[in-house]
Amino acid sequence: MIDAILSLTQAPPRLNEKSLANIYRRISHFFPNLDETGRTQFLSELFNVRSIDECISDEFVFQNIEPSVDREELRVLAERIIGYTNYSLEQAKSVVRSVLNTIPKRFDDLIDYTTEERLKAFKEAANFHLSVYTGKEFHLETLDNIANVFEQLPDVAITLFGNSQMDESRTVSDEAIEAFTVRQKMLYRAGDYYLNHRVGFKTNSMWLACFISSNSFGCLDGWLHRDGELCNNRHFGFKDDDAVVELVLSSLRYLDEYFSRQVEYKGVSSNEAMSFCRTGSMYIEAMLDAVEYIVKCREAKGEFFDNAYESIMAMLDEHSLLLDGRQELKLLTHKVAFDCVTGFTQRQFDLLYEIVEDDYGTQGPPPDMYTFFDAWNFMVYGQQHDIKAMLGPLFLRSNYHRSSLTELSNFVTAQLENDELEKYWEDMFMGYFTNYLFTLVNKNSHSHFLFDEILAASLDARGIVDNKDVVRTMAELGHQRSRQAMNEYY
Repeated sequence: MIDAILSLTQAPPRLNEKSLANIYRRISHFFPNLDETGRTQFLSELFNVRSIDECISDEFVFQNIEPSVDREELRVLAERIIGYTNYSLEQAKSVVRSVLNTIPKRFDDLIDYTTEERLKAFKEAANFHLSVYTGKEFHLETLDNIANVFEQLPDVAITLFGNSQMDESRTVSDEAIEAFTVRQKMLYRAGDYYLNHRVGFKTNSMWLACFISSNSFGCLDGWLHRDGELCNNRHFGFKDDDAVVELVLSSLRYLDEYFSRQVEYKGVSSNEAMSFCRTGSMYIEAMLDAVEYIVKCREAKGEFFDNAYESIMAMLDEHSLLLDGRQELKLLTHKVAFDCVTGFTQRQFDLLYEIVEDDYGTQGPPPDMYTFFDAWNFMVYGQQHDIKAMLGPLFLRSNYHRSSLTELSNFVTAQLENDELEKYWEDMFMGYFTNYLFTLVNKNSHSHFLFDEILAASLDARGIVDNKDVVRTMAELGHQRSRQAMNEYY
């Protein structure tokens, strides 16, 4: 899923019996005439190993369940088994995708999850649309050339084409999609969105942005669960926060127009109005995710995307009336972190108070508010125990700043060493290690941001709390120091 993990083209995977059986079943689907020996030979050639026994392991490794591959890696894997597909590279790619149930490593790798036939039909439709709209004949062969001409069209022309393509896509049933797994069928659908995105249909650009950010990837237990299983709540199956930022930035004019229309729907109870406003709220969440990632990049990579930050923030500020209390609290928290403010602003505190005091009934608060509830509880602990440090703001800053996470982890460890700590607070501090740090690992799985600090905190507290799951997950995600720690300490 990230570059730190060895590609399948560099090293064979480690497969348990269940994963191996699933792969053999998929091979049989594509090559029913292969017997057991033939299937084993096929897989040995695909993984470039002498014996498939080299790949068998009881260790559960998420990357081998739905391996992420980029376009070049997929090509290399396909060429290894091209003889089985009458030397058709496109067919070989399709087989590899389905047999291994691969996912894109990055956003633009989605182009490989459509079919040659679908891409050809899309290009023909695009050329026809250009010819009809401009009165000139077009026979453009590449997607890049088509996209360049579409850039010159008015928005209404692009919208007409994009909507017609989506209408056509919806007529294709899942059963008609030439893919063997649910994941591959979903990625084929995503490929349709991607094609429309490439020609400037911003509705699909933003729809993709809404579902490939770290904050919308997985459940409360993360996208990679503690038992090594992948969460079912992963929509397209991959995430790319860099792409979310780019998609939002490229869609700002579209978003401005959308939000201006959304104001007119506010308070209207029709189904159309409620659907329009729900989609607008999703767009706002994607923009907030982009802002959070930009703030983290400042600390994680030393990269300053100030123009991107200012552009997105300006749009959110302009349409601030559309934000609900939760979204405004997130926005202010990102802004405080970006500006390196060490305390709460008054508005931030007021919103936090309103949210924790709200009545959520039996369902409880929304999952994206749990971090704010934790921050509030830390603040209450500090007040009750006369702690000078501002624990609430420190907790929220720990999501963005290395030094804040280290300071907070040291504080929590010190509290857990207190034999007189009340059970309620002990549970909260234990949850900091077992739950909050695990959440940070899942959110930052691509960048490894904060992994060094999380590992140091986990090792310091290992005599107090069992945090092996957190360290093991970081190791599985390719964090070298965590791999070493697993061998040395666990």
